[in-house]
Amino acid sequence: MDVNELVSTIAREVLKQLNGRPEKPCVMILGARDAKVAAKVQAHLDEEADFVYFMEPTNGRTPSRYILPHLCCASMADLALGRASGSLMTEVLRLLLSGVKIETLEFGYKAYAETAPDSLYKLYESYEKTLAGYGLKEFSRKRPDAVRFRESLVTEKDVAGAAEKGATTLMVSAAAVVTPLAVEAAKNMNINIVKGF
Repeated sequence: MDVNELVSTIAREVLKQLNGRPEKPCVMILGARDAKVAAKVQAHLDEEADFVYFMEPTNGRTPSRYILPHLCCASMADLALGRASGSLMTEVLRLLLSGVKIETLEFGYKAYAETAPDSLYKLYESYEKTLAGYGLKEFSRKRPDAVRFRESLVTEKDVAGAAEKGATTLMVSAAAVVTPLAVEAAKNMNINIVKGF
């Protein structure tokens, strides 16, 4: 550890003790600085985090997670075969070779689930399994099966909010009024609305 890292580490520890609260975890986003990507990543995390981006200094902090916002089909195929092109994918490959776990918010091939020939889609599913063996997996967090909603009026927006959280059930009070658009949205999003908690 060089002197600058040592000073930075000591300063962080002093500030942490003065503030009386723990430091936010450091998350490396493997991509360019982008507010939309940061918001998307933050929405997937269970807690607030400080973000560091590809090619930016970490200021002596070791990231607790490495997140690749999107993995396109070509890069996925290359990585599954142990190859990389471009500086970003070369860094991803280096991290995997170093035993670092990487999470991606989305595998690009899944957008073609309805149109891709079955054999081609299965090829990319096999690449996903191969990459999981290397330490690169789809972002995962425990999502709630059910979300409780305490308001007396349930709208389409409320159903969409439950879907964003990954819930399959929206529990509402027995007296709640569910709008017709909310019922339709629930059907479209495969969410059960259950009254009576």
